[in-house]
Amino acid sequence: MYCIKLPNQNAAFETSGGVTIAQACAAAGFPLDLVCGGQGTCGKCAVQVDRNGTSETVLACRTVVDCDMTVYLEEHQLTRDASIVTEGRSAHRARLSPAVSKRCMTRAELLPPHCGAYLDPLSPSILRPFSKLMADASVDRVTFVSYRGQPVAVEAGDTTALLYGGAIDIGTTSVVLYAYDLNTGTLLNTVSALNGQIVRGADVISRILHTRESEGGLDELTGYIRGTIHDLLDRTEEKIPGFRSHLYHLVLCGNSTMQHLFLGLDPYGLSQDPFVNITAGSVHCSAKEAGIEMPAGGVVEFLPLLGGFVGADTTAVILTLPTDTGPCLMVDLGTNGEIAVGSGTKYKVSSTACGPALEGGNIACGMRGMEGAIERVSLQDGKLTYRVIGGTEPIGLCGSAIIDAVAELCRAGIIDESGRLLPRDEFLDEQPDSPLAEYLGEVGEHNTAFFFTRGERPVYLSQHDVRQIQLAKSSIFSGCMTLLEEAGLSPDQLDALYLAGAFGNYIDIDRALEIGLLPPVPRDRIRSIGNGAGQGVQMCLLNQAEMDRCKALPATIEHLELATSAKFMETYIMNMNF
Repeated sequence: MYCIKLPNQNAAFETSGGVTIAQACAAAGFPLDLVCGGQGTCGKCAVQVDRNGTSETVLACRTVVDCDMTVYLEEHQLTRDASIVTEGRSAHRARLSPAVSKRCMTRAELLPPHCGAYLDPLSPSILRPFSKLMADASVDRVTFVSYRGQPVAVEAGDTTALLYGGAIDIGTTSVVLYAYDLNTGTLLNTVSALNGQIVRGADVISRILHTRESEGGLDELTGYIRGTIHDLLDRTEEKIPGFRSHLYHLVLCGNSTMQHLFLGLDPYGLSQDPFVNITAGSVHCSAKEAGIEMPAGGVVEFLPLLGGFVGADTTAVILTLPTDTGPCLMVDLGTNGEIAVGSGTKYKVSSTACGPALEGGNIACGMRGMEGAIERVSLQDGKLTYRVIGGTEPIGLCGSAIIDAVAELCRAGIIDESGRLLPRDEFLDEQPDSPLAEYLGEVGEHNTAFFFTRGERPVYLSQHDVRQIQLAKSSIFSGCMTLLEEAGLSPDQLDALYLAGAFGNYIDIDRALEIGLLPPVPRDRIRSIGNGAGQGVQMCLLNQAEMDRCKALPATIEHLELATSAKFMETYIMNMNF
């Protein structure tokens, strides 16, 4: 056994050899945010290590523990809570009509006729506890828990006042639980956390590859997401004692990969053409089958997928959109950008793999929206100003700041139309009196950078970073334009463009239009709707009719695969510039 000391966390632990520093830290409760999934390509896990009398900087995801060592982990490298959007802005609200209900009956009401039977045929899982309750003379009444009128559980006494449900939005990055009193429709608690799977990569492809390349990788990732959900349930129990004992319904949504990994299904079919799912319909199962600790009889449902990588989160968002207006475009900006265009219940949908750049991944100083991240950037009168989450010293750039910075640098002439970030001398040749030249420098060879801070750990945006943004923004823009063309629409014919998800909630829309991230829809028709998926999954929990409507949506929605679209590739190449 080897001893690993973590001075910055005031911790130490022992681990066996043969594991990486990242794996050892994760097992000890200090999981690192491995954006590249531990492939050693993003550099986000570079740490200072003291061992065998020397000090060096190594990648925690690739360095094997083979001796005692001291590891200096920075707090921003750990998977702590980020700024997570939990609220949706859709005006659609569901009437309370949950699928689960409770009914109390006295012993006298239950008493059967001579030589009769207490109950109609039911599952032995209900009959067994019921028989014990009837054999207990002290029990004068029982409460039946039913799902859509069918009994699923029985409890001693009158517990009708205690009936809870949860709606869960499983994102690639974050997970949100909405806890409800199903008797009143009251939202009791909203709690969120980073998806525990991020220790195996920031994007779905990294996680799918992990299931292929690592023995036990599928079980590991399934365990991570179920562990995250259990943590959210535990935190809700702390606030609402008895919540978990009377939690009888969980409704979940998430993209296709998240559905597979939550249910323990091998996502191999999504890793290659023709990008197929094990099942696309809604999944209904017991809590035990889903691996979730709930009362016996608890029901877990996962909303239907729409095809390929377009999952139940998109289904949930579409459920919230108006059904009585003209055509609209919905874009869920994220690692796996989902797009939908249509009206009423008829939509065309697709996804475009824009990578993690828009969320700070694959960017040298990129990070999630958490304390220390620059979130807003402005260049006014030759002066740089920025805003940092938490008001602390900046340690990186989150996605909204990256969009701001690119737009501002383009406007200032520091980034040209092709995306080239001008070196300091060349910029001074064009603008000899500009004070902005002082922010320009080099990071390595042939990699010009704009520096927000200098010093031992500078924060900057480099030429390589700008290229990553170009790829991401063209992917989203081209996906939107291709889908619009398939629908026979132009941007100005849309009644609305809805931006869903965390990134869409935080970005400056004008700057997103400016750099060509979004199609040229009139500005007054563009609206951020926050966590639309979260809003949709709550509607399904609270109202059976909305759940039925959600289950019917896939029949009226057409999935288009952009990866095989010549039009998409042509548009993608043509719109790389700013």
